[in-house]
Order: sequence, then C-alpha cells, then structure tokens
Amino acid sequence: MNLIHSSGKQLSRRRLLTATAAATAGGLLGSCSAPTRQFTFGTAENRGFFYDFGQSLTAAVARAGVGFTLEPKITDGSVENLDSVLAGRLDFALVLADVALPERENLKAVGRLYLNYLQFAVAGNSSVRSVSQLRGKVISLGASSATIRAGRLLLEVAGIKESEVTIRQVPITGVLDALATRDVEAALFAGGVPHPQMEASTGRGPSSGIRLLDLSAEQRALQAQYGPVYQPVTLPKSLYASGTEIASVGISTILLARPNLPNDVVNRIVDVLVTRSAELVPPGAVGIQFLDTRSLIYTSGIPLHPGAAEAYKRNHA
Repeated sequence: MNLIHSSGKQLSRRRLLTATAAATAGGLLGSCSAPTRQFTFGTAENRGFFYDFGQSLTAAVARAGVGFTLEPKITDGSVENLDSVLAGRLDFALVLADVALPERENLKAVGRLYLNYLQFAVAGNSSVRSVSQLRGKVISLGASSATIRAGRLLLEVAGIKESEVTIRQVPITGVLDALATRDVEAALFAGGVPHPQMEASTGRGPSSGIRLLDLSAEQRALQAQYGPVYQPVTLPKSLYASGTEIASVGISTILLARPNLPNDVVNRIVDVLVTRSAELVPPGAVGIQFLDTRSLIYTSGIPLHPGAAEAYKRNHA
C-alpha cells in the first residue's frame, strides 16, 4: 500500500513538474515576439530629394504597421541603386526612369512616384542664359550618379565637350554656397520644386538669388534622341529669382523592388503609397505628382512586380 501510495505521489509530482516546465516554456515563447522583418531601401545623397522621400516613406511604413520596416541607405544615386537591385544587394530603390530603362527586362517596378525636375542654376545676376553659354566656365553637374549622367547629356546636346568646361562636384547641400563664392558659375541639381536646399531666406547663396537656365532646346534634343522619358515641363515664374516661367526637363522617378521580393511585402508598400500619399509629398512642393492609383502604374515600360500588380487591381487601378 505504501509503495503504491508513494509511487502515485511520485507520478503526480512528475506530471506536475512536466506541466510546470511546459507552461514556463509556453510563457517564454509567448513573451518573445517574432523579429520584425527589415528591408533595405536605396535612396541617394544626403538631403537630396531621393533621400528626403526615402525618409518620408520609411516613416509612413512604420506608422502603417505593415509588419516590417524599411532601412534607408544613402547611396550614390540611381546608377548604384540600379546595380544593387540587380545584384540583390538592395530590396527597394529609387531610380530615374532614363537610367532604369535599358535594364527594364530584368527589373520589377513598384510604381512611378513623382516627376524629377532638372534644374541648372546660376546666380540671379549672371550673364549666362543658356547651357550653350557655359563653354569655358567652371560648373557642377551635381554629386549623384543620375544627375551627373543627365548633366553630361545636357552638355552633349548643347554641343559642348566636357573638355570645354571645368567640372567640380558639388553636393546639393553646397550649391548655394558654391554659387555665392563663385567656386562654380552654374550648378545642376534635380528634385522637386522648389528644392528645399535652395531656400535662400536664411541668407545663403548669391545676394542676387539664383536663376534657372531655360532647358527647352536641350529637352527637345534629348526627347528626339532618347524618347519621351525626357518630358517637357514648365517651372513657375515665382521659382527662386526667376522673373519668367522656365522650361525644363522632367524625368519620372521609379520605385524598384528586388524581383524575388515576397509579394505580400510589395503589396503593402503599394498600399502605403496609395493611402498615405499626402505624407510623402514634401511641404511646399509644386508640379506634377504621381502618387495616385491611376498614375502609379505607368512605369515607363518597366514591368510591375506581381505583388504591386495585385495591389493595384485591389485598388481598382
């Protein structure tokens, strides 16, 4: 009897210890949430328009609670971003359409985001009125790969050889100072208008302000040679120190996704673009914005990622 009683107690104790261990393990597992997925996002130079948009989209994704986060990466811009997406080093990236198009068969797009404006600035009192008058001048073609590429094309269609100008690399944050000190006589930059880094109310920049060169002739030449990816745009006369409307060149910005990225991830990014578009347009920006369902799908011939296509169908694009 005692043996049976003692054995029963031992069995009950074992069951109790086993149950307690299982409950403890279950509690520990329940208290450890699954790690949040994180995806890399290539932008461009610090404080440029790609960079600012990247910060805005990253914050919007975090607020939307989609189950993952974005990690924005400062890069050299479109050319590096394109190469990194193709190589699988970046999950998402911002790339100008003219840079992306030659590789469109190997790419997948999330959407067309906004129009990127080429802006070639000189001091407000400069005698230079056109790109063709830059021969013999010290100029900047920017610091990001895509802007430098576009600048070389502008010089080419204007009939200027690179050897006929002196090129200095000036980041977007240094354009106003470089024009004020005459380190350069003209500086190319790109982004929305007005560009936040061109704010002269703090006293930075030339005393006469800055003025943009008319790029209408160059735009027509670029479009004739390379197609409609180089769009004609007109910038308002109130922009910077310009007293008249200025013709410029617009290039669509494409958000690319790594082709083998999970559909659900791309799907949720599209939802953020569609439902939180107001959070993604920089304050004070004017011009053509593409952040609506009907415009996002026009990706300059770059096929949509399957996850993006699903999301647009759901949103009736």
